[in-house]
Amino acid sequence: MKEQSNIVDGLGEKLSEIAGDLFYLGPEVTLAITIILVLVYDLLFKDKKEVGIFSIGFVGLVFALVISSFINAGTPFGGMFSLNMWNLTIKFLLILGGVLMLIMASRDQKNINRFGKSGELMIASLTVIMGASLMSSSTNLLMIYVAIELTSIGSYILTGIVRGRKRSEAALKYVLFGGVSSAIMIYGMSWLYGFTGTLNISDPTFFSGLSNVPILPLSIALVMTIGGFLFKLSAFPLHIWSPDVYQAAPTPVVALFSFVPKVAAIALLIQFVGAINTIDFDWQLWLGIVAIASMTVGNFSALWQKNAKRMMAYSSIAHAGFLLVGVIAFSESGNLALLFYAAVYLLMNYGAFLLISYFEKQTGSANINKLRGIGLDVPWLGVLVVIVMIALTGLPPTAGFNAKLLIFSSIWESWQGSGAQVLLWVFIIGLLNTVVALFYYLRIPYYLFFKRPEKEIDKAKLTSIDIVWGTIFVIPLLVLFFKSDWLVDFLNNINFVL
Repeated sequence: MKEQSNIVDGLGEKLSEIAGDLFYLGPEVTLAITIILVLVYDLLFKDKKEVGIFSIGFVGLVFALVISSFINAGTPFGGMFSLNMWNLTIKFLLILGGVLMLIMASRDQKNINRFGKSGELMIASLTVIMGASLMSSSTNLLMIYVAIELTSIGSYILTGIVRGRKRSEAALKYVLFGGVSSAIMIYGMSWLYGFTGTLNISDPTFFSGLSNVPILPLSIALVMTIGGFLFKLSAFPLHIWSPDVYQAAPTPVVALFSFVPKVAAIALLIQFVGAINTIDFDWQLWLGIVAIASMTVGNFSALWQKNAKRMMAYSSIAHAGFLLVGVIAFSESGNLALLFYAAVYLLMNYGAFLLISYFEKQTGSANINKLRGIGLDVPWLGVLVVIVMIALTGLPPTAGFNAKLLIFSSIWESWQGSGAQVLLWVFIIGLLNTVVALFYYLRIPYYLFFKRPEKEIDKAKLTSIDIVWGTIFVIPLLVLFFKSDWLVDFLNNINFVL
């Protein structure tokens, strides 16, 4: 009886510990409950489900956003997750990206029908956000793999669930690339586990185990593992899927893809590199090469694009390179710059896709040449587009300039401290790529204001709420240029110990 009592007490203690640890995963638990509620609602009701499904999804995301603001640092579930103020801020931005995606979708009846007539699209969107949120704080190789697969599977469904030949083709390509990259990644993880005997990358035995491994097999294992991270980041050379997916998927979904998995992958990469950055593997060299290639390939490929969403796909590849610049700085200023860049990138990208979705609704196409003269008919929205494109380029008077300035300052500071030549090349080529970006970003304002319209647009489709939301998305880009110290002061209070 005493032995049974000890077992019961031990089990009760363990359950109590798990219940306490669940608080650290409050946002993810909330999203899981929201997914279940959407599924149940979808099964119970057959007609006019749009309002219910949208409301459940939106309230669940907002609730998860609020909870993420109250979580403290910790290492729950035996160190399977590592939570600090840095990745909690990233988690907040990821969930905010989901909220903004639903706001964007609610502005178009076609997207309301897509998200609301059945729960699959909403469930897949919430799954992507939940997986990305888990990615940002995972320190266990198995949990990292599960989180990446959650994000990936949801993304595959979002790409291919809407009928259409191009969408099916893009989804198939996405699945094939994703499957191969996942297989390579988990094979690399199996090597790391074999070298160390532990799945926890923050465990001291993980570092000590890798320290005794010859450089060749260690390099192979690390390259295979980070391949999966680069796939979600859509960085070179694992970027080939993104243009077709961006062009085929609904615009609010593309906005989600452009930010949530990408920033989650950056957070995961920082955790991974931070755990083993003193091992005899030159992270700065290899990630620097990836950053240079991503910026260059993305920007030069975008120059030739005629479709705005496809152009933004190559733009996101280039921005993946700029985000990597913050990683390879290996400094607090680099982490600060990366957080600032991520917050501004959220505003820039969602603002761009919100305005693209409006013009897409007007013209029936996302082709840039269909935008001829529309800026003259709706000058306020045209001006908003100009501001967003200037911000994406990284020019004043927008917060995009401040973001680029912080990123380049961090890499310059790191080069002065270490003298690593790759950092200097990243700095120089990054600046040159900013000039290249000017030519394709400003092509959209050029068509809006300096080309004659093919036909007069239907202004009846333009509502005051479109103008309001467009302004809400864009005005912070101007405010944060003149008052960037508001955000910088907040970020300076964050503990950057990873």
